[in-house]
Amino acid sequence: MHTPESATERTRRRSFLEGALVTFLLGLPGIVAVGASLLDELRALPQFADTPTPSLFFIGIAQPLVLLALACLVGTALAPRVKLHSHVLYRLVGRTQPPVLFAEELPAAVGVGVALAVTVLALDGALAVVAPDLPSLGVAGGFHSTVFSVIATVPTRFLYGGITEELLVRYGFMTLVVWLVWKLVGGDRPSSGVMWTAVVVSALAFGAGHLPVLSTSPAFTPALGALAVSLNALVGVGLGWLYWQGSLESAMVGHVTFHVVVVLVSLGTVL
Repeated sequence: MHTPESATERTRRRSFLEGALVTFLLGLPGIVAVGASLLDELRALPQFADTPTPSLFFIGIAQPLVLLALACLVGTALAPRVKLHSHVLYRLVGRTQPPVLFAEELPAAVGVGVALAVTVLALDGALAVVAPDLPSLGVAGGFHSTVFSVIATVPTRFLYGGITEELLVRYGFMTLVVWLVWKLVGGDRPSSGVMWTAVVVSALAFGAGHLPVLSTSPAFTPALGALAVSLNALVGVGLGWLYWQGSLESAMVGHVTFHVVVVLVSLGTVL
């Protein structure tokens, strides 16, 4: 015998589905940007030489599309339970209200984004000077020789990096790690130790996530891979802190700001 579903349960289910859909749609432009950026690379592979462009596009976006859907489902289900916030979800589907207004988070988000960019650029540049035999990531335009090649990376950097990656890594993965560690150690709510563990673990995953693309470069070496993981993990710690202390949107602003600074410096190196 079925028990009638209560109005509260229906509302909760509708809120969950709407939240997952809203965040998925928010990350979709970044997936499109990645698919477009991969077309030439996929077309150069012998097995895809005669594949129509629309098919190549869907091949390129298949994996990140599935991962985005999973991240949005996980984040929407677990973020309220571990006291992680989103202004968009609060406004659109009535999820938990963030403790601080978005406008009040902006200065810290922009400041962290700028600080992370300056730090990464400085470390990568300093390494090239003090240890020229070691590999460099060329963060400031090292792999781009023209203004057009720098500008061409903007959609992927801003849409995928700034928005979609935050949904994948912070909203999906970091939220899941917080919930798992919290359930493991117990307590009324996740402690600072639990949150820092999730920040670091998700930051390392964020760093490692850049290896597949980097490994296709002819210049790739294990040392270059280690450097990429380290610098991207540093960025991930800052963005994870913004998600924890502020909101998902705060982390997105910090990530976009990071890329704005890197793009501006990259343009300066090729002009």
